[in-house]
Amino acid sequence: MVNGFVSFEKEIASCVHRVLSSPHLHGLWLNTLSYFENCGARKIASCEHPTAVKEAMLKHAAEEFRHAFYLKTQLARIGASYEDYRLPHLLGGWAAYHYLNTLDLNISRYLKAQRVEPFQLKELAYVLVTYAIELRAGELYPIYQSALKNHRSKIQVQSILLEEKEHLQEMEQELRSLPCSPSFIEAVCELEAFLFKRWLQACSASTKNFS
Repeated sequence: MVNGFVSFEKEIASCVHRVLSSPHLHGLWLNTLSYFENCGARKIASCEHPTAVKEAMLKHAAEEFRHAFYLKTQLARIGASYEDYRLPHLLGGWAAYHYLNTLDLNISRYLKAQRVEPFQLKELAYVLVTYAIELRAGELYPIYQSALKNHRSKIQVQSILLEEKEHLQEMEQELRSLPCSPSFIEAVCELEAFLFKRWLQACSASTKNFS
């Protein structure tokens, strides 16, 4: 555990192994990752100031949208197709829907309770939440990429992996420039771990029910 980050390496690897055993499950997995990327991009865009928009934020949002689109295009490689992100098209159901939204909402409430100034709260919440999910992406995508390689899959996520690593470095730099207590980082990572574990458990139940 680093700064509150909880690893689920074994659980992710087990889930990915089951997912890759079925084109149907793999399709749901890809669509869910696409949903996460799209959700993250929309949250970045919602945090933008009407005029004072940093180039780095534009770049980050654009890359997250591109990741969402890229993952969608990969569905055709396994013969899957999902027009949208409706509940039946996501692996893990409601836990997938609530993962990022609940993290964002609860961290904003947490910072408000910590008496963070209102003019700083929105930006700090954005950076903290993004930092936590980029940490998770830095664990998930390498495991997924390795499994794809072992299965000699036509799908690759190496390009996403590299850009997510860059995003994490950007968030680390942002955190150093903001009035951020180490306890804030621990809080967001611990909450993210709770929500991510809940999603993994829902995924596990879905894959077991399918088999």
